[in-house]
Amino acid sequence: MSGVSASTLVIFIASIVVAAGVAGTLVTTVGEISTSAETKGDEITDSIDAEIELLNDGGGADFYTENGDGTANVTVYVRNTGTTTLSKDPDELDVLVNGLFVQNGNLNVTSMNGDTGSAWAEDEVIEIEIELDEQLDGSGNRLTVRTGGAERSLEFNADG
Repeated sequence: MSGVSASTLVIFIASIVVAAGVAGTLVTTVGEISTSAETKGDEITDSIDAEIELLNDGGGADFYTENGDGTANVTVYVRNTGTTTLSKDPDELDVLVNGLFVQNGNLNVTSMNGDTGSAWAEDEVIEIEIELDEQLDGSGNRLTVRTGGAERSLEFNADG
């Protein structure tokens, strides 16, 4: 009779140890999921509050210009139409031309209201001059500007 009680006690203790281990793992996992969901929610909120508008239509004499050395420039005007302040630092801007990322060193960002700080205020317009290492051909070229979760694109003709 005592043999049955001893084996039952050992099984009971083992099940308590396993249950404690599972509970500890669940608490940790739930905590990590909660933190992840909160972080993602904050990112989504920032993304919703961030909105930009490309003011160019992809045409005009000054939008796309070719230089004599085989390079080209694209000049685009962008307005912060969202309800949050964005960064106009080239390190915070993602610019793509025909799907290729433009390095930050090839971007020149100027505020149209003369502001020299890095904060891009609501309704402020900035000029982004993009230096391309090679000239583009034809129509169907695509420019994309992304910052703070907001993204806008436009197609343009490089033939003038």
